[in-house]
Amino acid sequence: MKNDLAAIQPLVGAITKEQLRYVDRFVADEIALFMPAGGPCFYARTPEHSHPAYMFILPFNDRLAMKLNGQVMSSRPGRIFSLSPGIPHQELHTDTPPRYIGMFISKRFFEKQYSRYSRKKPDAFHGVFFDPTEGFLSLLKRFMIEADSRITGAEAVLDALGIEICHSLIRAILKSPAPKDRVADRIEVGRVIEYLHANLDEKITVDVLAGIAHLSASHFARVFREDMGKSPMEYVQDLRLQRAKKLLLAGDMSVTDIALECGFGSPSYLSSCFQKQFRMTPREYRKTTSDYYAEK
Repeated sequence: MKNDLAAIQPLVGAITKEQLRYVDRFVADEIALFMPAGGPCFYARTPEHSHPAYMFILPFNDRLAMKLNGQVMSSRPGRIFSLSPGIPHQELHTDTPPRYIGMFISKRFFEKQYSRYSRKKPDAFHGVFFDPTEGFLSLLKRFMIEADSRITGAEAVLDALGIEICHSLIRAILKSPAPKDRVADRIEVGRVIEYLHANLDEKITVDVLAGIAHLSASHFARVFREDMGKSPMEYVQDLRLQRAKKLLLAGDMSVTDIALECGFGSPSYLSSCFQKQFRMTPREYRKTTSDYYAEK
């Protein structure tokens, strides 16, 4: 982990090792994360100080108070506080220590990434609050774990994670639409299909299948239809009928047993669905196919 002042000062300012004695830090070339642990960051309490980098703070409690432009701003847990480079401010003393992760991103790097979204430079952030993107905290944790690991390749991974963190912040600021995770949805649909093949005799509903996929019922039904070309329950019905046909051809089970094995509940319901789909009853199908193969 890079924690030397030579790497930190270009982002934070003229900070000293003593001022950081209660702060865990995780540093890459263009981005640094700081998390007070057991005490405050004394540099943050310096009156009217500013930073060369963009500062973003993700608070975990409401104990962070910031003096900015002569006013006191309090933290909003779960919402990111943002400040542009060069803006004087001061973290105020509170009885209960604030808990947060502070992110510092170099001005050059942040504005380079921002230029991918807009030709204009970002408006100055004078204590603007905004909501993080989904999974943002997990992204920060991955950065901290990688920075703390000191394993081979960590610097390259940190550079990649730094870019991802930066873009996640920019997308949150601009309220860009979240990318659709179609690949993960398809994986979940595959998990559901595996479940269906193994549990056709069970009571199956869209809610049950959506729970297996870890999706809402409406979202699951939409994704399933997009992927499979039919609704979940239409697919279940097709699977049950195809299994019933195979069991009828095998010839060693009664229609009642086949109905229960395939999840129809009763032979009459199997017969009704079978006739509607194949224009013959299960018994007629068994006799027809048996006679056909006997002639062969």
